Amino acid sequence: MARSNKRRIQLSQKTNTERRASTRFPVTLEVRYTTSGLLGPVKMGTGRTIDLSSSGLSFITDTPLLTGQKITAYIDWPALLDGDIKLQLVIWGVVVRTNGPEVALQIQGHDFRTRSAGQRSPRELLG
Repeated sequence: MARSNKRRIQLSQKTNTERRASTRFPVTLEVRYTTSGLLGPVKMGTGRTIDLSSSGLSFITDTPLLTGQKITAYIDWPALLDGDIKLQLVIWGVVVRTNGPEVALQIQGHDFRTRSAGQRSPRELLG
């Protein structure tokens, strides 16, 4: 009997179509954002988050955004610092994908900031 020179390669039965490098966490929070850059004047808008990871943010906007736009997003964080200090997550990045009102933002940086009692939330600022 002659041996076959063919090698068998066993492929995993699992197919992972997820291309994201970071785990996304579903979270629904209000977001306020500003646009800036060469694609037009600075604009403000509001929306709601869909999910969040260390490298990306998905959210629904009130007005269409364009791929390539630079965005700064402000999210009132639901947890309090030391039980009574309001926090705000500030995220800046670039819009990498849109689908109607749904936006995918590649995060370039983020910061947690404290919100004083006098600061207004996104809802209060934009009606």
